[in-house]
Amino acid sequence: MKRCRPWCALIFSLTMFAIAPARDELTLQQQIDRVIARGETRFVIPPGEHRLPAGLRLRNLKNFTLEAASADAPATLIFTNLRDGGIFATDCDGLTLRGFTIDFDPLAFTQGTVESIDPKKREITFALHDGYPDLAPHFLTGRAHLFDPATLLWKTTAPDIYATSARALSPRRGILQFAANPAKNEEFNAFAVGDYIALDFRHARGIRVERARDLRIDNLTLHSIPSIAVICRFMEGDNVFNYKILPGPPPPGATLPRLLSSSADGLNYAYARTGPVIENCDFSRMGDDSVNLHGIAFYVASSSNDNRTLHLLRPYGPEAFPSVIRPGDEVRGLASDSFDVKGRSTLAAFRAEAAPPPGARELAASVWKSVAVPSGKLTSYRLDLDNPLPLSTGDFVEIPAIAAPGYIIRNNRFTQHRARALRLMSSHGIVEDNTIEDIKQSAITIGPEFTFAREAGWVEDVVIRHNTLRRVALDPALQRPSAYTPGAISVFHRGEMPSAPLPAMRHKNIRIEQNTLTHTGGPGIHVNQAQNVRIVGNTLSDTNLNTRPSASSLYKLTTGQPVAVDNSTDVTLSEP
Repeated sequence: MKRCRPWCALIFSLTMFAIAPARDELTLQQQIDRVIARGETRFVIPPGEHRLPAGLRLRNLKNFTLEAASADAPATLIFTNLRDGGIFATDCDGLTLRGFTIDFDPLAFTQGTVESIDPKKREITFALHDGYPDLAPHFLTGRAHLFDPATLLWKTTAPDIYATSARALSPRRGILQFAANPAKNEEFNAFAVGDYIALDFRHARGIRVERARDLRIDNLTLHSIPSIAVICRFMEGDNVFNYKILPGPPPPGATLPRLLSSSADGLNYAYARTGPVIENCDFSRMGDDSVNLHGIAFYVASSSNDNRTLHLLRPYGPEAFPSVIRPGDEVRGLASDSFDVKGRSTLAAFRAEAAPPPGARELAASVWKSVAVPSGKLTSYRLDLDNPLPLSTGDFVEIPAIAAPGYIIRNNRFTQHRARALRLMSSHGIVEDNTIEDIKQSAITIGPEFTFAREAGWVEDVVIRHNTLRRVALDPALQRPSAYTPGAISVFHRGEMPSAPLPAMRHKNIRIEQNTLTHTGGPGIHVNQAQNVRIVGNTLSDTNLNTRPSASSLYKLTTGQPVAVDNSTDVTLSEP
């Protein structure tokens, strides 16, 4: 077993943990708790920087506001523990967070310049930029982001980078190594001497809200965040978001700007009975999507003989699904291969079980392959139905009522980041008057990620109008035979495997109207597996800049035109 070098262990201890404040100091958490204990409903954060060794907890609050005094008296919360920072709010009704800034020190990433490339060893050697964190072990996962040093944008000729291994040569120099197989050629060949790279860390949160309603996140600014900037789970009511994500100032000693803001999504919102209202936001430089809205695809472990009781699996500890799943909710049974809807019923009861059924752990290990899934954790849920729903082990269940239906995404700017701008798996939404530019992958996708992430679901009643999309979907991965979202705007479906049969189920009632799209790698608009789609009045130019003949061929999709339609019916298509 390899031992961590002494300097490596020292870096780890200094960057991952923080020194507690002196006992005679009143921490910000204690100040907030005292205000709450007095029955007050507002806490004004004192102006200035507040260095916090642990995350702030807000629990069981009613109509409470945490805010900065004013723009003239700014307040910044700087969290010093990458494993426990940010704000964690649970069981709150009417919580408002307003007017302050969140950042982390140490930063949740480091960055540097490619020094040399060794084609024989398949190694990339890089040196870190002055002022940015040393190569602690948590940065050496192999995940990297590659940037053009002239524009500081994600390099458009580079796919996502997942090196086979990463190691430190010293605190300031490291190596990414790529296996000698064709699957890694595109990644390795994307590097050039002088390119900038960033290595991120994903663990904690900027803001996490669970089991809440009527949330307001108003005029906040988030900088470096280890993982998702804002994550919401098990939500109800009217939840409104207006905030900024941007890299923040260079650290002391740095001569180059920060390349990243949050390590993952800008807003990830799921398992909610109501969708969010996202207005006047400005998100940039994240390591993943701007917005991800989704529901859940429960795995069916077993079914009763009368098909009225299902035992469902999740590879996590107990979660608050019983707080949002209600009797009378529609339950859709999904085929294991195509995710076609095998049948529908309504829910009678839902609860977590004391223990998973026999063999459940082996099943879970075969179904959830993501490295992000916690190992060894598993919860079984019992779902009772009003009417029989014939399903087998390996099938899935989705419950549309908790897939964040009824959302508005309006008048926002999403720019300069990895992955997709809007990853929408929720129904009954409006997406309008947004500017989306310099996005590595598709700008807007509608459709489920039933495979891999097991996120639901089938989508209906969505309007996409008056949006401006520039320089998007240029990632070469979108030209691979395995690509399934080839368009800048993509309505999509994919089965468990590309060879899975096409389902009878379709996304329904999609309106793509009066959008402006320019400079796209593949089609401006691609629609697959949909019904009753209206594509009207859109202005497209400079599309299909990178289209390859083999693009999306595993899914038998057509990608050679500015607007392409596959496996869909009742599609209305007209120019402006």
